[in-house]
Amino acid sequence: MSEEQVRATREAPLRRLTASVLGPYANNAMSTWGEEGEFKHFLPRLLELLVMEELNGFLYADITMMRIGNAWKSWRRPEREAIVAVCDAWWRHTLNHYPRGVDVMMMIEALADDLGLDLAPYLAEWESNSTEAAARHMAWLMNDFTSSVAHDIEWYALLTDWITGPAPAAIMERAFFATGSPKVLQELFDGLENHRLWREH
Repeated sequence: MSEEQVRATREAPLRRLTASVLGPYANNAMSTWGEEGEFKHFLPRLLELLVMEELNGFLYADITMMRIGNAWKSWRRPEREAIVAVCDAWWRHTLNHYPRGVDVMMMIEALADDLGLDLAPYLAEWESNSTEAAARHMAWLMNDFTSSVAHDIEWYALLTDWITGPAPAAIMERAFFATGSPKVLQELFDGLENHRLWREH
């Protein structure tokens, strides 16, 4: 890492550090740049930038969540609770906005695979979310999901069972009959058709 990149992370208060400043750090945290204490220092701002999509989630979300997952089980309880609280808020924010740089499948993988959290409450929250955005996420997932990728992993089997159950259709049907957008209507129609095929699989 260059001296300029390192210096830039120290020239402003944590809350004022920008995505362009923290991007190089996020890419190299706890590998070629710093150790766990420094990671904990920058992590609140990194997560904030990811949730608000100021930091490119496609590039940095997976590696950031993987690094949390590799370390956080040994952290103090308030620190672990803070991570879960942020993830809960991130999940709700994702469901309520479409599209997202970090899509719902990336979120699910971060929650269940990287952090080892119980996926069931997050799926239940999706079921109770009546926004059009949540339904569009579901329609997108119907096109993206592949049940054979990790069928032997417990959380993936849970997700597969949920996807082939009645919940996805209920989520999409609520928005299907409420939307006034031809584009969204087509997305939901395709999603419902894909769900029908999933259930018949």
